[in-house]
Amino acid sequence: MNDSETESDLKITGESFLELAYTLVRIRDLDVLLETILKRIRGMLGADAGSIFIYDEERDELIFKYTQNDSVQLPFKEFTIPANDNSIAGYVAKTGNTLRLKDVYHLDDEYPFGFNVSFDKMSGYRTKSVLAFPITDLNDQLTGVLQIINKKRYEVPLTLENVNRIVLPFNDNDEMVAESLTGVISLALENGVLYDNLEKMNESFITELSKALENREPARTGHVNRITAICETLASEMHRDLDDFPDFFMNRLKDKILRYSCRLHDIGKLFVPEKILTKTEKLYPGMTENIENRFRLAKACARLKGRPEELVCELNRLLEVIKNANISDINDKISEDLEKCAGYVFEDSDGEEVNLLTDEEYRLLSIREGIYTDEELKSIQFHALGTYEFLRNIPWTSELRDVPIIAASHHEKTDGSGYPFGTTGDDLHVFSKIMAVAESYDRYTSDSRPYGQSMMPDEAAKEVKKDAEKGALDMKIADFFISKEIYKRF
Repeated sequence: MNDSETESDLKITGESFLELAYTLVRIRDLDVLLETILKRIRGMLGADAGSIFIYDEERDELIFKYTQNDSVQLPFKEFTIPANDNSIAGYVAKTGNTLRLKDVYHLDDEYPFGFNVSFDKMSGYRTKSVLAFPITDLNDQLTGVLQIINKKRYEVPLTLENVNRIVLPFNDNDEMVAESLTGVISLALENGVLYDNLEKMNESFITELSKALENREPARTGHVNRITAICETLASEMHRDLDDFPDFFMNRLKDKILRYSCRLHDIGKLFVPEKILTKTEKLYPGMTENIENRFRLAKACARLKGRPEELVCELNRLLEVIKNANISDINDKISEDLEKCAGYVFEDSDGEEVNLLTDEEYRLLSIREGIYTDEELKSIQFHALGTYEFLRNIPWTSELRDVPIIAASHHEKTDGSGYPFGTTGDDLHVFSKIMAVAESYDRYTSDSRPYGQSMMPDEAAKEVKKDAEKGALDMKIADFFISKEIYKRF
């Protein structure tokens, strides 16, 4: 290589350095960062392939984290190797020295390592020249090892037939370029690994938080996982369908926003009293037993006082009415029977007057539809606003700032009759619309439905369709969910 070529290479490297540094330190996603590092450095050095190892100081191991190859494509699998001199990367990590190898199939005897040819045999590739160098921080502490493979004379795919003609050895300038970049690469990697660890911590925290919430509501166990799975699948299918949803697309960030919103959508239930949250019928635990005891006492007193047996039979009938009213909707006839129970007073063995039903029991049993009183329903529905209030106080990054409103809006309806804000369809985030469809389907198929009447998938899909026709759901998304039979996957 002559001086003009070296000077030109140095000039290109110098002009690229600041731009590369600026690019790398702005990337938060570790996978994207690793991809960018390899792609840019291979481009600078004219290399066909490369790989990055990240150093695990605690275990003194190198984690094979990323690889690229322009000539062959094979599935990537992460693995670890010891940071010792039994491998090229391990030797570089242990010694801190840069290696410039002309042909790894013909290594000098001075090196304690050999070249592992298993990848080449499996892929039909031929690794020849290698430039391996340590990535160290400003304190000269090892961050990782970068291997650049097969410097090429021309931009063509390598084959076993052309490799010896196309591949060049790495030169002094290549080594200088690589070593000059270690600082910025290390800084970017440290930032990337730190951000990746924070992301994993966030994911773990959110998952554990949703589990803890479900422990307060055992009947709804699995609800968050089901909603998340349905929403992710539905969004993915919408992304693929360019005919029905040409303007809808997903990416890593949107995946995260949707996932976080799903996992946190019921966090507001922390503010709902547990006795309401765990309610599965109209009466609270223990009330049915108290009523049965009073009926037994009333029948015993009636017999002791020689009352007609017809009265005992009527009490038996009324008790069955109460039991049924506790677990089902009621009509006018049942309402009249409940009123009769509420007005029934008998004397116990001490001559004390006893009401067959307390005012609270009568009020709860008189609920026409569902299992909640108006006050209880307001408390339940408050969870959506509670979700928003809880999440909006978290210092989200700018890219995740929509999570609170998306998560809180899963009970909004396109006609504006939902809660907590009464937002109409045009103003609803598409993820909230997707979540509403998922909520509708899960409500009909879940074992935690009031009175335990879960539906089969096809029957539930029909109910989802009805909800959409009533204006509760986005018709286009609901139709897509049903027509593509996405619901059958859950």
